[in-house]
Formats: sequence, C-alpha cells, structure tokens
Amino acid sequence: MDKPAKEFDAHEVTEEVADRVKKRMPDVDDELIHREAAASVESHADARVTDFIGIIAERETRERLAGIADEAPTESD
Repeated sequence: MDKPAKEFDAHEVTEEVADRVKKRMPDVDDELIHREAAASVESHADARVTDFIGIIAERETRERLAGIADEAPTESD
C-alpha cells in the first residue's frame, strides 16, 4: 500500500536547508543563510514534485553564498 504523500511545508524545508548550510558554512551570518535558503526554497515551491526541493535548495543556497563572498570587497580593496 502506498503511503500518502507528505504535504510540502516551505517553512520546514527552509529551516532544514538553513541548518545544513550553517553546518557547512559556520562563518556566514545566520540571517543571510536563512534569507538565501528561503529564496531558494520559494523558487521551487510550486514544483509538481517536491521531494528533492531541500537538496536542490541547499546546493543553490551554498552557491549563492559563495557568490556573495566572491563579490565582497576584501581588506586590500
């Protein structure tokens, strides 16, 4: 017998993504991580298949944060 599909909860997925990213990028501001995680999750919230949004959003969040870090001025600038 098939299990009923779990309803997608964007808030829950955002928190999970933010927690995983914080562990991998502890030097990044928590609020910035949460904001980028929420944006990534929200961009996929209307997908027909939601099972992998957390994985996709985590990768996108890390990539966005790495891009922000690359654009940030350094002390020598």
